[in-house]
Amino acid sequence: MNKSSSITVLQKKISWEEINKKYLNSLLQLCLEEEVTKNYFQCPSQGDISTKSSNVSGTEHANIVTREKIVCSGLNIYPHIFEVFGARNLTFLKLCEDGETASSNSIIAKIEGDISEILLIERTLLNFIQRLSGIATFTENIIQKIEKYNVNLLDTRKTTPGMRYLEKYATGCGGSYNHRLGLHDRILIKDNHLASRNIRNKSDLISFAKELRGKSRNTFIEIEVDCIDFALALTSNEVNAVLLDNFSLEDVVHVKKEIDQEVIIEVSGGISSNNIEDYASCRPDFISTGAPTHSSRWVDIGLDWY
Repeated sequence: MNKSSSITVLQKKISWEEINKKYLNSLLQLCLEEEVTKNYFQCPSQGDISTKSSNVSGTEHANIVTREKIVCSGLNIYPHIFEVFGARNLTFLKLCEDGETASSNSIIAKIEGDISEILLIERTLLNFIQRLSGIATFTENIIQKIEKYNVNLLDTRKTTPGMRYLEKYATGCGGSYNHRLGLHDRILIKDNHLASRNIRNKSDLISFAKELRGKSRNTFIEIEVDCIDFALALTSNEVNAVLLDNFSLEDVVHVKKEIDQEVIIEVSGGISSNNIEDYASCRPDFISTGAPTHSSRWVDIGLDWY
């Protein structure tokens, strides 16, 4: 596999259609239990006691409205929420697709139907849209800083437990590619793997890399290194990509000059929105950062009756 072919392996984004419905429904079942307890369908009168106490009835119309400029993500979850929450008397109209930008005070969706059902699903629906749109918006802001350098952005596994597929989908909406979805879909040898094999020098590293390649001749292999000597020791005969962990800008430039034609260079470790453009200017092939999922904030979105 040559370098250009290897790059396409990393240029992957999970689509909404690829997110398992059983996974979504099990996640939303927990959300339902948080709101109205797991006995809701057996005893709905003990569910949303605020709405029951208010004696509301009939149908209503509501808009989902942005309070700031955002990149939309998560709108596609609405039918799954309606199904799990038993909201069978609602209609939902999307006015913005996931991945599209919406300006402040934009109506991104409309809901019509039973008032009690709107009130039942309101917070859960907004929580997902606000969280995922926050990730997508943060990601796009990073993309805008690095796109002029033709550097690809990758996310990481630093995701909220149980939310990985959704959060990685959201980074994709913002323009990032998805690094591994888990430990099952790509070989990435980290520092603790090397430590567990007691690899302390270049000779040990090369022997280990050759061992890996011998076991997995047609598999994409990436190894994380934390020093220049290790980075320069690896060639395309053993690996497809080298991950430079916590390298200085000067060391990234040095490694790129020496092995750029050989293997993919990925930079990671300590990358934030504040310094990512500096690293992008070194022109590695990829920069990976967990910032979109661990440092983004929820965007401001509300549900307004009309």
